[in-house]
Amino acid sequence: MNTKWMLVAASSAVLFSQAAVADLNAGANAAVNAQADANAAEQTVRDQRDSARDNARQTEQDMREQRDQLKKDTKAHQESMKDDAKAKRDALKNDVDTMEDDARAKHDANMKRMEENSEATRQRHQEAMERAQGAGANANTQMNAGAADVDANVQAEGEVEGKKKEKSWYNFWD
Repeated sequence: MNTKWMLVAASSAVLFSQAAVADLNAGANAAVNAQADANAAEQTVRDQRDSARDNARQTEQDMREQRDQLKKDTKAHQESMKDDAKAKRDALKNDVDTMEDDARAKHDANMKRMEENSEATRQRHQEAMERAQGAGANANTQMNAGAADVDANVQAEGEVEGKKKEKSWYNFWD
């Protein structure tokens, strides 16, 4: 073979080997870049996952705090309502006690007034009885005299009617 041909063959082999090396380098670079991109994507996914986990934990913590605050508020509201109800009950009890005391005082005053009136009524009754006894003695003598007249008249009428013939009980139309 001709040296020229050998030279062409050698130079083309070198040229092809440089192209092959370049292709190998480009392939290696592409593989390295792909690996870096995959690592970056994987890291991004990990970061998103960690961020989502942290957000979930923070949301859970916030919800617990809200729940605890709601429990505290509810308990405080219930205690407030209990205190209000107790205060109202005590106020009503005091009102009832006051009303009982007022009613008792009125009753006592009415009883005292009634006793005073009763005493005055007894006194007036006693005076009326004394006057009546004095007047009764006069009336008694007048009644005895009037009764004697009436008795005499009744006896006289009875004798006159006794002389008349008695009617039968069944002849009531005559």
